[in-house]
Amino acid sequence: MMEWKELEQEFNNNFAKVNQWLDFEFSKIKSGRPNPNMFNDVLVSAYGGEKTPLFQLANISAVDAFQIIIKPYDKSLLKDIAKALAESKLEVNPQINPDCIRIIFSPLTEESRKEFVKKAKILLENAKVKVRDVRQTVQAKYKKNKELSPDTIKYFEDELNKATKNANKILEDVFAKKEKNLLSL
Repeated sequence: MMEWKELEQEFNNNFAKVNQWLDFEFSKIKSGRPNPNMFNDVLVSAYGGEKTPLFQLANISAVDAFQIIIKPYDKSLLKDIAKALAESKLEVNPQINPDCIRIIFSPLTEESRKEFVKKAKILLENAKVKVRDVRQTVQAKYKKNKELSPDTIKYFEDELNKATKNANKILEDVFAKKEKNLLSL
């Protein structure tokens, strides 16, 4: 006999993946403060041209509200890292120092902050679509089961609606936090 706990566990596991995805995508959006996670997608041609994620080649840290320092573990990679940063979608201007790379961010204008909020809103909507997909997957499992009574199906439906509503509330809260971060000066 199918139990709600099994379905709830599946929903929660898949929702956790959606939530992680949204957090990761939000970490790549510039906010008032630079975040080392912004550089997670930067790949560097190192050691014979093989593309390696930057975070595996260097320590990345936020020094203050407008500065990131990237210290390569191997200083011979300074120029390769700087080149990868300059060519990345981040639109940064790396400054090479003898043992590190410094990236200085200018404060965001109100207009750019609003643009980033729009991007975050689109990501939120994409996450909600993913939650609907998770919901449909779970729903399909119990609707296919011929052993379940109409009352049990109704119970599962109510519980799934509660779980979906709660998941969307969590995503809205994550967005509200990001929006506040983006709009604060």
